[in-house]
Amino acid sequence: MLSHASASLALALLVLPAAAQYPGHGISKTTYSCNDPIPAWNWLYKYFPVDTPGDECDNNICTCPASGSVPSWTIQQGRVYAKQSSSVEEDEPDRRKLQQAGKGFGMHLVNVTNHLTTGGMSTAEVEAQFIKKLGTMSTFDSFMDFNALFYTSDLEGYATTFDTDGVPYYSVSWSSSSGTTYNSIIVHVPKTQLVIELTSQQTLALKNTRRPVRYVRAAERRASERALAMAVELHASSSSSSAIITPLAVNRAVSASTMAKLDDFYVSGMGTTKVTDESDSNGYAKKCYLWPGATVDVCFYQRDDSETRGDWKVGDFETMLNKVHTNIIVGYPLCGEDKWEDNHYAIDSQKADTSAIISYIEENDVPHLCTTSGWGTSLHYAFDPTGWGIQLDLGFSSAPSDCSTAFKEQQAKRKLTGVEGTYNPACDPGTCASSLR
Repeated sequence: MLSHASASLALALLVLPAAAQYPGHGISKTTYSCNDPIPAWNWLYKYFPVDTPGDECDNNICTCPASGSVPSWTIQQGRVYAKQSSSVEEDEPDRRKLQQAGKGFGMHLVNVTNHLTTGGMSTAEVEAQFIKKLGTMSTFDSFMDFNALFYTSDLEGYATTFDTDGVPYYSVSWSSSSGTTYNSIIVHVPKTQLVIELTSQQTLALKNTRRPVRYVRAAERRASERALAMAVELHASSSSSSAIITPLAVNRAVSASTMAKLDDFYVSGMGTTKVTDESDSNGYAKKCYLWPGATVDVCFYQRDDSETRGDWKVGDFETMLNKVHTNIIVGYPLCGEDKWEDNHYAIDSQKADTSAIISYIEENDVPHLCTTSGWGTSLHYAFDPTGWGIQLDLGFSSAPSDCSTAFKEQQAKRKLTGVEGTYNPACDPGTCASSLR
């Protein structure tokens, strides 16, 4: 198979509006704090048909100006989006692309160097845990469940390329409830938290250089039945040589105690629909939720603590993230200095009941962040029980009361400048506790 970076223009045209998720449409991206994102950006370009958003800073570096006693500082970005087509015309229809966040599902890696992880672990320390746990990808680890799941019709081609280049991956075979066999490749983007899972009905025959294909437990489905139905349509309409990847789910590993809170948060609070609820007698469970207006699931895998290497477990990750949010943003919903805010996905939809979301956040003390504009504030992020964030691009007409109070106190200090050149909105620290620095 040709390199996915160089061969993308030669691939068969594949435009799938029903499955498309990109800015303005459903689950549009998954984002991670990253200590050194630019090498990862190069790696993603090498192996996948991706492009860079038109609103990226020059040379992937944003420069934040000096302010008061704080000297100028930088933000490194490694943001890509999965192209929906191999066609140049589809990817770049007109000059408006320069103002777009990318016409495809985003995988964003960012290092907002001046932001804080007060009371918690640094990004580099968490990435070191991922490296330690995933290693050569030779055995399964529950941290592989922190992934972005994509369908591809060229699973064999990806495996061949990874084998040729010595890229480690973990491969599994699994079955839908109807008995259809699927295969997945799980690959770790080096030195990051980003894990990518590729799945297909295509087989992975064992060769001398190929990793053995394992089998998951009987109850386990690597994609929801709803997502699989979409994958069947993709399989029927795609060329077997197409390396295009189409998002099916944003996945998280989760502890048992946190899993017990997810139905209330996602169904009662956020207004999503639960599309998967499966478990077995050995400590495995999985739940998936679908946001209004989305075609990509948000899924959570629960496993026994023994299924990850080392003393640092999934629950420890959750505790750490929530501790940092408590220390930085709780009580300061306009504070933009929480570095772990960057671990999030985005939902872009006009179909969600935003008033119900705000009520739930206020009634249940959900950690959240607001953004300011000329007229006031709007809810921007909420953090689910795992401690990972949700960028809520839902067209809110109001905000939690503490955001409105904070906005009046700071008298609309936020700079309202467009993102271009070397500017990034994350340069503005907002209003934070004076004890942070």
